[in-house]
Amino acid sequence: MTSFDQPWRPQLDWSAPAGGVLDQLVDALPPNRKWEIIVFGSSPLQLGVDSRFLSGDVDVIPDQDITVYCERAKLLKGQASIYVEPCTVAAFTASPDWFVRAFRCERRHVIFTFPHPIDILVSKIKRLEEKDLRAFKLVRERTGHPDEEELIRALQRVVDIFRPSFDEESAGNPVHNTQLLWRELFDKEIEVSAVIIAPALAERRRAYGEDAKGLKAKLSGIKPSK
Repeated sequence: MTSFDQPWRPQLDWSAPAGGVLDQLVDALPPNRKWEIIVFGSSPLQLGVDSRFLSGDVDVIPDQDITVYCERAKLLKGQASIYVEPCTVAAFTASPDWFVRAFRCERRHVIFTFPHPIDILVSKIKRLEEKDLRAFKLVRERTGHPDEEELIRALQRVVDIFRPSFDEESAGNPVHNTQLLWRELFDKEIEVSAVIIAPALAERRRAYGEDAKGLKAKLSGIKPSK
């Protein structure tokens, strides 16, 4: 993998534990249609980077509710040692362009989409538990990525994670977590506001805000026709 800015083209290890669970999921789904399933969390890292990325569940976002099929196949939590966790798109925090870097492959009547490792890693920033920090370190150990600039660009793409959370959301401190991550990965401090937030918002204003204001001003000077 030469750059974390390029589309992901892994050689997936389907013999890994998560691969076995996904194959069981394929068996459980009716073959009378094509299913689209996004696989996120640690499973893409386990299949595509290192089998040491072990997890007790396989997080998936299906294009249709698959709970009943998983239940019949005994793949849900409490039914299997490594279980399928059907989720909604809200469970995966990623930049709007994550799909262009993702890897897609067909397994019989199921099309799987695996987000790029950088998008999976960045999605862990809000909580950054110990296992998430280990994931960053293991990916860097295996690939040499992300380097500092790659991670800055990736975080700028999801700059809105640094906004205050709603009262109803579970608390997280992505600014603190980013600072901790920089110390652990790069052995240095980072000023999140100056390095990540301000440049990202400036680019957003340049691309949308200023042009929109200019257009609005021009439109305001046009008198409606009678």
